[in-house]
Amino acid sequence: MGHAPLPDSGFLEDWAARLRQAAERPVVGILLRGSHARRAATAHSDVDLDVLVGGAPYAARRAYLAESAGQVTHVSVAARDVRSWVHRLGEPADWAFGLPVTAPARLLWADPHWRPRIDLPVLCQPAEPPRLEELIATLGKAAAARAANDRLGVRLAAADLARLCPSVLRPANPSVRVYSRRAAFAAALELPVAPPGYRTDMLLCLGLRPGATGQLWAAAVRLVAGTLPLIRPYAEEIAESAGADLAAALVDGRLDRYVAQLARPAGPSTPPKLSGPSPQPRWERSAVPAPRAGELVTVPVPDPPVTGVPSDSNELTTPVPARPSRLDPAIAARLRRTADGLVAAVVRAHDSGEVLMVAWMDDEALHRTLTTGRATYWSRSRREYWVKGATSGHHQYVRSVALDCDGDALLVSVDQVGAACHTGHRTCFFTELPVTGTEAHS
Repeated sequence: MGHAPLPDSGFLEDWAARLRQAAERPVVGILLRGSHARRAATAHSDVDLDVLVGGAPYAARRAYLAESAGQVTHVSVAARDVRSWVHRLGEPADWAFGLPVTAPARLLWADPHWRPRIDLPVLCQPAEPPRLEELIATLGKAAAARAANDRLGVRLAAADLARLCPSVLRPANPSVRVYSRRAAFAAALELPVAPPGYRTDMLLCLGLRPGATGQLWAAAVRLVAGTLPLIRPYAEEIAESAGADLAAALVDGRLDRYVAQLARPAGPSTPPKLSGPSPQPRWERSAVPAPRAGELVTVPVPDPPVTGVPSDSNELTTPVPARPSRLDPAIAARLRRTADGLVAAVVRAHDSGEVLMVAWMDDEALHRTLTTGRATYWSRSRREYWVKGATSGHHQYVRSVALDCDGDALLVSVDQVGAACHTGHRTCFFTELPVTGTEAHS
């Protein structure tokens, strides 16, 4: 579908003049923002204008319906004093799920004195610091509402928790910048380093996927419990915003125990089982050790989400037997998997063709590899996804993926950073075996 053109210059100049005349204060600049500024507007898009004024701190918002050539357009005008407007560019955007923002803008008019400071092709705002303390506190609010049988309170707290979760996961993920609320939402849902079932749990908590109160509570617990081990290697960075004690609690396991405590039903009964048949909840295991140089460390996360919670129950029931996947069905249909649902992935260096390692992928790991450009595998021993380099720094940036003729193996070509093997060797195939057959000497 084609995009609507930018408003013509006459329309914009007319509105710039009208706004200058109607302003309560001296206008120093007018900028076009939003979908029109990034050339993505449709016939239904608003015209978003920032009107910058001089003087003391000031903020106001006005809305107009402007008619031009038989078309009625909604014009949204945000007026703000220029100094606080410039200051706000150094603060996180409240709509961006904690992610950094780079949003196109177009200067329509400016006072010559201010033009050099506000004539910006894009408006950049930083990411939020990881809001771990708020995430934990919000889970506590959800637990309190659950204990009081306050279903609406659980839903409100779960929605707040889901909005906080991407900012806490951000240190473990590749950097991404967003330009609109819709783009921020999509990026927040597609973070490549996230707990299993993350997207489904986020949609449940945000109220964008139907679910009973018990299901929302279970999703909220999974989001927090699954996030903690993923961010544990970044405790030092998190300490800058959350404080030294909370960062220490993340490392020594106190936070895991606190989440497990919140997850227990009100009363004397035992904690809900959130991660398979193990008698001990996964988050109560010891803290993830810091990786040594050249060593690959995978991070334990909760098992796939549980479903089927009755609408009148806060308890968890049967886990989903199969790991959910967003892999293109056309690709999935060509795979021949092992009994565990896996396909072997042979990894080679893109530049030299050297074979680096062999790992395993299920459908979702392949989907993440293809869509994020980061090599993602399934650990058979730990039963978890892991992104190569997420903790060791020895990243694999995917250049191509090929499927063999039988559909039971993948050839993944990567740009390898550092060592591919956990022993510190460039390749896992560093042990030469003697070949004594006569054919070998001919």
